[in-house]
Amino acid sequence: MEITHIPAGSRSATDIDALLPEVLDFDTLINRDSGLGQDFDPLPGEVRGRLLNPGEYTTTQTWIGRLDGKIVASGIAYLSLQDNLHVADVWCAVAPEHRRRGRGAELLESMEVSLRAEGRTQLTSYCEIPPSARDADPRGPNLAAESGAGSLPVDLPGVAFLIRHGFDFKQLERCSVAQTATAASLAPGDSVDLDPGYSIETWNGPTPAHRREQIAMLHQRMSTDTPGSAEFGEEESWDAARVAALDAQREAKGERLHTALALRGESAAGFTEVAHFDDRPEIGWQGSTLVAKDHRGHGLGAALKIANHVALGESSEVERVYTWNAVENSWMLAINDVAGFATWAWVGLWKKRLA
Repeated sequence: MEITHIPAGSRSATDIDALLPEVLDFDTLINRDSGLGQDFDPLPGEVRGRLLNPGEYTTTQTWIGRLDGKIVASGIAYLSLQDNLHVADVWCAVAPEHRRRGRGAELLESMEVSLRAEGRTQLTSYCEIPPSARDADPRGPNLAAESGAGSLPVDLPGVAFLIRHGFDFKQLERCSVAQTATAASLAPGDSVDLDPGYSIETWNGPTPAHRREQIAMLHQRMSTDTPGSAEFGEEESWDAARVAALDAQREAKGERLHTALALRGESAAGFTEVAHFDDRPEIGWQGSTLVAKDHRGHGLGAALKIANHVALGESSEVERVYTWNAVENSWMLAINDVAGFATWAWVGLWKKRLA
């Protein structure tokens, strides 16, 4: 198999535009085989941006495996450029008709050699599984997550591949979906009841300049305050400049952000984000959600999500939103239930240390 390594920004726009249809076709094939549904098909703007534009704080690298000129395998690494410089978040896939022939192992080995040479000694990865696959045979052998909550059948191809190649199963996440109209109908009128002293602001697009420091603080807290965060990386460093850079990167690839920020006076208490893409405006993807520890117990999590969904209904074409949460995070799962979310898929989170 011929493997080509493409760090973001290493090829011209002309070269990437010529390659893009092949990559999109392959990624669509992999998603349809997964059973997750058309909402998860690749987005042209996002894939083009991933291949063409390195970010100031994060970047990606792509590996493409070909046989007789045709793409049969692909891998991606997501890399932070400011913190957690020893970590790479990786994913790889092989066309169904080429599986169990060592293609995935060959691709992963090539990725590991390159990443290890750059000092990336910790790999994180994931596998996405529809409920029908996870629950098909509850009597079969399962592997428990090291978090102590949830398990996955060891015979599923993605699970078996990660086990075979030295990854440890750290955490199980629930992927859920909600209709924005459902969440909006739970709010009285266009507002959400809040404890005295709290307020919620919403906006569409880049973070207003006067809110960047508050959003930066909450992003930094995300790297330490979410369940299992210590397993997958160290505390991140955020400031207003990093928030502005992330907003610019999103705009460049056609990603539109909708944010709700909870405040107590002028102190940031929590936030939630939903993104959608110009390529598929009816689908929203839940971004970060956090209520700071010293502001929990006031119903802010559900209030933030409902307020953001109300704003989505008023200012976008988004019809449904997908979100991901660790299964041991019963507090956030309860919030999602209140906000109208229902289980769509399961996601295993994995970690491997390179020698």
